[in-house]
Order: sequence, then C-alpha cells, then structure tokens
Amino acid sequence: MLSSNLLTGTVIVIVCVMFHVAALVKLAVLVRVIDNKVNISSTTNNAMFLMAIAVLFILVIHTIEAWAWGVIYIVIGEFSNIEDALYYSVVTSTTLGYGDITLSGRWRLLSSFEAMGGLILFSASTAFLLGLMRNVFEEINEQSD
Repeated sequence: MLSSNLLTGTVIVIVCVMFHVAALVKLAVLVRVIDNKVNISSTTNNAMFLMAIAVLFILVIHTIEAWAWGVIYIVIGEFSNIEDALYYSVVTSTTLGYGDITLSGRWRLLSSFEAMGGLILFSASTAFLLGLMRNVFEEINEQSD
C-alpha cells in the first residue's frame, strides 16, 4: 500500500509540475504577443486586461490539474462520480482540507501528495503573476518618465 501511494503520488506530482511549467511558458509567450499588439504601458486598462488574461489562463491550468487528480481518484476506485472526485481534488490541492470527504485508508497518503503538489503549483503561479506585475509596472513607469 505505502509503495503504491508513494509511486503514484510522485508520478502524478511530477507530471502536473511538467504540465504546469509548460503551460506557464505558453502563457509567457501569449503575454508577449498581447503586449506587442496592445502595448500594455499605454493605459491602465490595457495592463488590467493583460493581468486578467493571465489570471484566467492560470485558473484554467489549475482546473485541468484538479480534473486530472479527480479522474485518477475515480480510476483507483475512491469515488464513483466526478463531482465528488473533483470537489475532493480542489479542496485537497488548495490545502483547504474540509475533511467532509476522505480517501480510504488504502489511498489516504495519496491526498498528501496532491496537497504538496498544490502548494508547489500555486506558488509557481503566484511567482509568475508577481513577475508579470513587476514587468508591467516597470514598463508603465518607463513610459511615464
């Protein structure tokens, strides 16, 4: 049991991190394309538009990852419907951890891997957004000088 949890959890976290990083790279390219077309430093509204696009893209990334975990929970037999599996996944990945739904003893350790992965992925998303904000603010300041 322990080895199944460790192996499964490690593989899923690594795959999610690889997906997340690839998606953030795509987002960085998209941000550059939008910036070249819109010129974010020209107005505050343009900067807000760019940040909104980035936040929406990141929400989609996290949603896909939650769905992936939810499907895995169904495949291993922990849930019989996607609604419960997805709810559990979101509560676990955000480390909210209501505890109203739990995994069986056989797979209980797997949820801690999702929580650890969630911390890593939300931290990466936060770092990306902070870096983007810094760049946007610097560009706005350069234009106003």
